[in-house]
Amino acid sequence: MTDWTIQTDADGLGLIRHHVAPRFTASWISGDADRAKIDTYCWSDQGSGDGEDSLHLFGFKWFDRAPDGETLERLMQSAAKAIDAWIARRL
Repeated sequence: MTDWTIQTDADGLGLIRHHVAPRFTASWISGDADRAKIDTYCWSDQGSGDGEDSLHLFGFKWFDRAPDGETLERLMQSAAKAIDAWIARRL
């Protein structure tokens, strides 16, 4: 079993699940167009910097204690890489 499950709904809103500690789910979107609509904590990866391939994770639900600092940053970077790979497999 992989550590991640990634999917999107019909409207393009993504969902990512991390299956090993620290376990969580979060919504995600790609691109900057809808970023302003997110009114809660949001972790962002700017991608190439043009706004087209940025990733934004938000709406976190933690099933284990949420990490902080560098541990959280590494986990979010891993999540972004997993989402990028998932997107690339669909192109």
